[in-house]
Amino acid sequence: MKEAEYEERIKALEAQVRLMKERYQILVETTSALLFEYKPDEDLMIFNYNFPDNKERKVIKDYHKYMEVSPLVHPDHLKKFMDTLEEASAVPIRGELEYLSKVSGEEFQWHRTYYSSIADKDGKVIGVLGRIQNVHQLTTERQEMIHRVETDFLTGLYNKGTAKEKIARWMKENPTGEAHLIMVNLDDFKIINDTCGYETGDEVLKDTAGIIEDCFAESGMLARFGGAKFVIFLTDESIRRAQTRVDEMMRKLTEEITYMEQPLYCSVGIASRASKYDEFEDLLNRADNAMHMAKKAGINSCFVDRRQ
Repeated sequence: MKEAEYEERIKALEAQVRLMKERYQILVETTSALLFEYKPDEDLMIFNYNFPDNKERKVIKDYHKYMEVSPLVHPDHLKKFMDTLEEASAVPIRGELEYLSKVSGEEFQWHRTYYSSIADKDGKVIGVLGRIQNVHQLTTERQEMIHRVETDFLTGLYNKGTAKEKIARWMKENPTGEAHLIMVNLDDFKIINDTCGYETGDEVLKDTAGIIEDCFAESGMLARFGGAKFVIFLTDESIRRAQTRVDEMMRKLTEEITYMEQPLYCSVGIASRASKYDEFEDLLNRADNAMHMAKKAGINSCFVDRRQ
């Protein structure tokens, strides 16, 4: 390359750098957000706060060590946050990331980071620029809306449509995983509504959901399938352990829901995944049939589909 061409290229690069800095400065002055610049070679992070009550500039040396001891990012999100920074420091990329952070206050709130790598003429990343915005209210509202759509309004468990979708997806993604579907139907629930009133019936359903959560929430997917019917989906657990937990649930229903004249009983059907070819509807139908077999056996019974 001739010297004149080399000088022209240098001038062009310098002009690009000046333009980039000017754009960044305009962003600093006009964006109500936290702007940052990370320098990978120095492991240096520079924050420029641009909130109405905070115009601070903060420089953090040895950023990786700082993040090991700083509570700035929630522990559950820290690895993903640092992995994203490492990726952006290694190759020129741009993207966004949502996570819990204390960057704009004393409590963990949802933030969204928009970031872009800056590379030199050889493609080496020399900096990562971006902005961080507090999106806590929007994210919280979105999560609340999703929760309302996915859950049963009375019990707070998943509704039928959501449960079917999530269980079917799990079975497709885990073709060899051990799984059990438990169908629970309260005995004589119509009589409870007719004799005690619908308000009492609603309380029974809510209390039943609470007991099911106590017994299965640790490792189960729980849903109300309508009426007095509940579904519990267990994974990575033996059938013997599943039966033990069902026995505990049935005992609690009888012993803890005591504001009616008669004890609360239920019929339970349990079906286990027989092969990797089992689909959700197969498992659901077998659990439902097992539950009806329990009803035929008498009040407060449990029937296990032994198919292998």
